Amino acid sequence: MSDLDVGMSTAKAASLSEVLDFINAAESTAESGGFPIKVNFLRNLTIEGVEPFFKYHCLKSGLKPLVTFGNYDMVRQEVLDRTSHIYTDTPDVIVVALYLETYLSDQWLAGWNAAEVMNDLAGLFAYLARNTAAIVAINTFVPPFYTDLGITSSTELPSHDYEVQQLNRLVRDFVRSHPSRFVLMDWERFIRQLGENESMDYRFWYMSKAPFKKGFLDLYARELVKVARALKGKSKKCLIMDCDNTLWGGIVGEDGLHGIKLDRHSYPGNTFYQFQNSVLKLRERGVLIALCSKNNEQDVWEVLESHPHCLLKREHLAAWRVNWQDKASNLRALAGELNLGLDSFVFVDDNPAECGLIRDLLPEVTILQVPEKLYTYPLLLKRDGLFDTLTLSAEDRQRSRMYCEEANRKHEQAKYDTLEQYLESLALSITVHHAKPGEVPRIAQLTQKTNQFNLTTRRYSEAQIASYANDPEYAIISLSVRDKFGDSGLTGVLIARKVADCGVIDTLLLSCRVLGRNIEVAFALKSLEIIERGWQVNAWQAEYVATQKNRQVAGFWKLLGFMESSHQEVHTFYELRNNAVRHEEITYVAIEEE
Repeated sequence: MSDLDVGMSTAKAASLSEVLDFINAAESTAESGGFPIKVNFLRNLTIEGVEPFFKYHCLKSGLKPLVTFGNYDMVRQEVLDRTSHIYTDTPDVIVVALYLETYLSDQWLAGWNAAEVMNDLAGLFAYLARNTAAIVAINTFVPPFYTDLGITSSTELPSHDYEVQQLNRLVRDFVRSHPSRFVLMDWERFIRQLGENESMDYRFWYMSKAPFKKGFLDLYARELVKVARALKGKSKKCLIMDCDNTLWGGIVGEDGLHGIKLDRHSYPGNTFYQFQNSVLKLRERGVLIALCSKNNEQDVWEVLESHPHCLLKREHLAAWRVNWQDKASNLRALAGELNLGLDSFVFVDDNPAECGLIRDLLPEVTILQVPEKLYTYPLLLKRDGLFDTLTLSAEDRQRSRMYCEEANRKHEQAKYDTLEQYLESLALSITVHHAKPGEVPRIAQLTQKTNQFNLTTRRYSEAQIASYANDPEYAIISLSVRDKFGDSGLTGVLIARKVADCGVIDTLLLSCRVLGRNIEVAFALKSLEIIERGWQVNAWQAEYVATQKNRQVAGFWKLLGFMESSHQEVHTFYELRNNAVRHEEITYVAIEEE
C-alpha cells in the first residue's frame, strides 16, 4: 500500500478504534521509525482528541510523532515563560489552538469588539516569531452559525459575525506576512467543508470544553500532518499521469482527436479541463510533470499540440514513457531518468488494474485513482497537500526548465567517448560563499527536501537556518551551479559548527540535479578552505547517517581523505587533520568565491 491515505480529506474519518489499533501496531514494529516530528500544543480548549488522528496520519506518512500539550488556558503564560515546554523541548511545530469563547471569557455575553483582542493576538504571535525557531500553526476562529439579531440588520448593535471576521482577517494577514514561519489552520474552512453537524459537539463543549467532533479533529490532524511532511522532506516531487480517461475522457486511439471529452463548458469534458488546470498550477510551484501511458505516442502529441482545449503541452513535461510496456517498468525508468526516488512519485490513473499493479510492485509510489464521480476529479490534487512545501523558491519556479536543460546535457554526453571529455565540455562553473540572507529560505528548503546526496539528512526550518547564519560559531556555505546549458541555481549546502579548534560538519547536501559531475567534491573542498580561513581550525569531524535513500554517499568522507573514527548503528564518524591527503583538484570545474 501507499504510505498515505489520499483523496480522503472530506471522506468519513476512520473510527477511533481503527486509529488506535493502527497506532499500537505501528509503534510496536519497525514501522514506528522514520523522521521524528516534535509538536507542542498551546491551547485554551480541550483539544487532546486530535492526538490519535495526528499520530495516525504521521505514522502513515513515515513520520514518528512526539506530541506534548500545554496546560489548559495557559497560552499567554507559557509563551512568556522561557522555561516552558515550547522552549525547553525545542519543538519542530508549535500549534496555537485558540477558541474564541474561552479567549473572550465574560465579555462573550456582554458583546465585544474585535479591536479589544486584535492587538493582544498580534503581540502573542509576534513574540513567538521572535523567540522560537519552530513553525507556528495558528487557527482562524469559528464564526457564529446563528445570529442574535435574527434577520435584523443594525449599525448600532454589535455584530458577532463581523467581529469574528475581523479577527480572522488578522490571523490570515499575519500568516501571509510571515511565510515559512507561520502556517494557517483554517478552522473556518474546516467548518465549511464538514458542516455544523459533523464539526461541533455542543454536549462535550459544555461538559468539558471539547467542542469538536471526530470528523473535525481528523481534518485538523491532516492539515497539521501536511506541515510535518513538508518540514521533514516527505513532500512529493513528481506527478505522473496516464492519458486516456485521465487527462481527457475517452480513448484517443479509438475516439479520435475531436471525439475525446475535453472542453471548458460541457460535462464531463470540463472536469478533465479543470484537472489539467490543477496540474499546471502544481507545475508553477515546481512539481515535475510526466506521463506514463499505454498509447501510440503520436496520438498523445496530437492531443497536446492540436486539441483546442488541452492545457497541458509537451513543453510542460519533464519526461514521459508513452508505449505499450507495463507501467511498473516505465515508472522505474522515469525514476532513473529524473534521478528521483519512487517515493517522490504520485501516479494518477483511471484503471483499477493498473493502480493495483503499481501498488503491488512499487509500494513506494503514491496512487491516486480517477474517481467514479467525475465531478470530484478537479479537487483530487488539492485535498491532501501531497506536494506542499513551506516555501516557494526561484529554483522551484524554474525546475521544469532545468530538467529540460538536463535532458540536453544527456544528449550532449552521447557525443563523447569518455565521461571526462564530456565533463570538460560542459564549461562547469560553481559559486561558493557564506550564505547570504536572501538564500536562507532556499537553504532551509534544501534541508527539508534533499534525500539522496545528503550525508546526515537533518531537517531545518527557515528560522533555524537564519539563527545559524547569525551565529559566529556556525558557518553555512552555499553552492550555485551553472554550465553552458544553463543555470541550476542554489543546489548545495554545507553547515559546520566550531568546537574549540575543530570544525564539525553538521550537514552536506546537493540537489540530485547536479550530481554525477564531481561538483560535490569541488564544493566540499572549497567550503572547508573558506571555513578554515575564518576559524583557523586544524581538524575536521564529519558524520554519515545511513538511510534507505542516501547509500550512494556512504563512502564520501573517505573519498575526501577523512578517516573513520567510530561507528554506532547508522552513524559513522570521521576525522580529518589538516595535513591529511585530500582528493585531487577537479580541474574542469571553475570555482568562483564571493
